[in-house]
Amino acid sequence: MIRKILLLLTLLSCVSTTVHADELAKQQYIHMQVNNLTDAFNQLSRVFGVAFVASRGTYTKPQAIDLVGQYSVTQALQKILKDTPYSYQVTEYGIVVTDSVASEPAKQDSVIDEVVVTGIQASLLRAQSLKKATVEISDVIVAEDIATYPNINTAEALQRIPGVVITREAGEGRQVSLRGLSPDFTLVTVNGMPVLANNDSPMDSRVQKQHDRSFDFNLFSAELFSQTQVFKAYSVAQPAGGLAGTLALRTTRPFDREGFNFVLTPQVSYNQYTEQPAERFSSMVSNTWGEWGAILSVSYGKRLVEEQGANTIRWRKISLPQSSVALLSPELQTAFTQGEVIIPRGNRYSIWRSEQSRLGIGGGLEYNGKKVQVNVDLLHARLDSQRDEFHLYPRGDQSTPIIVGVTQLSDAQINEQSELEYSAYQNGRVATESRYQRTQTDYNQVVVSATLNVSQYRRWKILIGEEKSTFNIPISNKIYTRGISDVSIDYRDDRYFADIQYASDLRQDSMWHMSEIDLEEYASATHYRHAQTSVSQQLFDSLNIEWGLEFNRFTTFSSSTYQSDLLKEQWASNDTALPANMTRLLNSHSNVSWLGLKTNQAIQFFSLNPYNLIANPYAITNKKSQLREDKSAAYISANWQTDRLTIQAGLRYQQEKINVTLDSIEACCSAEQHQQWLPSVNLVFQPRAQWILRLGLSRNIGFPSFDDLSSELAYDEQNQIVYGANHQLSPYTSNNVDIAVERYIEQHTSISVNAFYKNITDFIVPQATQVTFGETNLPNHWADTNLDASTLVTLVNKTNQERASITGIETMLRYERPDLPKPWGNMGFIGHYAFTDGQMTYYNELTAQPLFDKAIPNLSKHTASLTLYYETERLNARLSATYRDRYIYRVNSANLIDEDETGFHQTTYLDASVRFKLNDQWQLQAEALNLTNEREEQYSSSQDRAYNSTTSGSTFYLGASYRY
Repeated sequence: MIRKILLLLTLLSCVSTTVHADELAKQQYIHMQVNNLTDAFNQLSRVFGVAFVASRGTYTKPQAIDLVGQYSVTQALQKILKDTPYSYQVTEYGIVVTDSVASEPAKQDSVIDEVVVTGIQASLLRAQSLKKATVEISDVIVAEDIATYPNINTAEALQRIPGVVITREAGEGRQVSLRGLSPDFTLVTVNGMPVLANNDSPMDSRVQKQHDRSFDFNLFSAELFSQTQVFKAYSVAQPAGGLAGTLALRTTRPFDREGFNFVLTPQVSYNQYTEQPAERFSSMVSNTWGEWGAILSVSYGKRLVEEQGANTIRWRKISLPQSSVALLSPELQTAFTQGEVIIPRGNRYSIWRSEQSRLGIGGGLEYNGKKVQVNVDLLHARLDSQRDEFHLYPRGDQSTPIIVGVTQLSDAQINEQSELEYSAYQNGRVATESRYQRTQTDYNQVVVSATLNVSQYRRWKILIGEEKSTFNIPISNKIYTRGISDVSIDYRDDRYFADIQYASDLRQDSMWHMSEIDLEEYASATHYRHAQTSVSQQLFDSLNIEWGLEFNRFTTFSSSTYQSDLLKEQWASNDTALPANMTRLLNSHSNVSWLGLKTNQAIQFFSLNPYNLIANPYAITNKKSQLREDKSAAYISANWQTDRLTIQAGLRYQQEKINVTLDSIEACCSAEQHQQWLPSVNLVFQPRAQWILRLGLSRNIGFPSFDDLSSELAYDEQNQIVYGANHQLSPYTSNNVDIAVERYIEQHTSISVNAFYKNITDFIVPQATQVTFGETNLPNHWADTNLDASTLVTLVNKTNQERASITGIETMLRYERPDLPKPWGNMGFIGHYAFTDGQMTYYNELTAQPLFDKAIPNLSKHTASLTLYYETERLNARLSATYRDRYIYRVNSANLIDEDETGFHQTTYLDASVRFKLNDQWQLQAEALNLTNEREEQYSSSQDRAYNSTTSGSTFYLGASYRY
């Protein structure tokens, strides 16, 4: 009896797919030819969608089983188990197979050292069960799914959920966007509390030193988490702030898999660009003792990554001097001197290299008593990078190759859009840029949560947590060189990747002379302290009431210190040679080789300190900002449930108090307080066992960006415009409608369709007001100008005054035919497609004038993914394709002379993974990421001109996994 109870409890804890009587009676075509009972149970599980549990041992003994025809699951079991010592028991949650002759007390009381749980792709079943059990519209990825997909980090696992897209950096996922909105609007929680961690991109075009509300997922290895749930519909018990949605991550806990467990997974990898092996391993050890459990997970990886490509400093109409175009036809001379030609500037070949090390440590203690459950979850992550960046490009007058009075434009071709698509220069200015950065992101979090079952009808929960994250760039140094060479720039064959040819030997020291040096340091930090408590009370069999309180303090700061244009004037007047033995040959770019510098050593050669700016005899510029948000909330929610209908309705009162401090206006900054009432209604209706209909009505908020809250003061004396900060900005508000239809067909096939609408108000845009400077209440930092209290100025600052809306449809289909004979019965696919549409009005940040209506930043109209898989008892293979449509990245008012927008073209990433199970302990695995070496193309302006096109190479992993 005890043995059967243990088996049943194991089944309940592992797979929660309810078995209905009509499913047991339904007949399916079976074509079974296997050699043991374990394989037979596995095939029956796949065909009928029923979970099996069996104790380890005799079921793997050889036994020829040949079963072909139409059978119900019970009929099939009766035939398979006939003349064997085994029997089966149908439970509400699955089928337990036991030894029917094991009646001796010693056998009955023996501990089960291992169970075999088989199901229709167990990971998909668990994720499906969590999704069905959640009242709000959501999607789930569980640990097995995260592990079996080819993923480096958590972001890459999430991209296979409808409505979820990611941005990439150096070939791996970095940030996550939900439903067409900026990553700033996605709230991330880890173990129940909001968190935030930033790092950045080494590329200016993708924004360096990023300090915002978007979470950078490349900090975390995927192995640290047991599940991720994406809440697309809001309920009042969730923390506010996820206007786009909430990503709820949970680390692995001891009772996720009871007993003693040990897992070790070493891997090595190879990238086609770096051609150097990289290492990666993860390990987990856990144990449970009665009601107590402990776990420790460690993940570590070290790799050298390289991204290379071609880029511009955007395109612009430029008037060239007559002396530089004298060799051209009269018509071309007129076009160039009159500024009628749109000329690509910069035209760089670039290499970005990064030596990364990523460490993740997760730990936990768990007490799982009958009345009290307590969890202590610890998480530490660290991402260190040493980045080298190299550029080769023409860098003369107005970022063209021209040296006025020296360079001649000898040939040119202009297309129908007046764009210079081919040009050849004699004696053009060329330059190199060598950069070194050291970056470090640290993340530390502790969460203590407890649940007390006060009585049969009352439950009390409490959670207290703290999270700190720092992002530092203690060293960010650039050194430039210059030279002269004939050069041609050709966009005729590839509009987004120029063919740039240099006549001189760029690998010779004598070709180059010193130009200038830039030094910089940067630091930012975020800190969350969070507490929440709730009490749920069952009033009637069908009615449950929950009320709760939440308190949160969030602080963040950033500091940037730099010295620019060092030695520029001195080197401009003479040809200073490169320092001896401090050069490096750069030959990894696919188009050209050139000579770069060992950045820090070369800077030291010229008596400058690259590691401590204060030690240098030059002026230092420093900018700092600090922000604190105190949030508190109270909510009440009612949950009414019958056999077919569940209604969850609630109301949340949310309050925020914001303090902003800037170096320039510390004296004028004061706290601002905001209040919101956030209602939600979520309805689930199950007209039949295989159908689920959902409806969500809610209001949620999104918090202003750090840049909007802490923008610097500035004064445009010529136009008498004052740019002021507005620390009284309110949160964005979104009224949401979510509808979902889910159809589950015999457990192995499902389809879902979600539709959503978001009406977003209080959109933050610039506003211009005519006032006297005295009326602005701003300090006068421009005493050397004619500005005084009576001066009439235009005050431009941010206000909540615009609105926007987003609509979308998300679909998902999972399909298998396990009733087919092998190999077809072992195959399946999961696919999703999402359509999202939404526009907003863009404003000129400098004049506060409306510009145009365009798609919301980060919104891709079409996104899709498709995963084909083949799975047997030993072999698991997946091929996955992920598509993202083109999207606008940003509109930068400072660059309107060049472009009205910048964004990215569509991409399709192809990944694969194969796992082969040698035995119960050992598994071999191989992964391939970015099989087609997809090119990331960032465009400039709605005219779709070249901006930054890069590739990062294909990466291959080979490893093994040991599980005890």
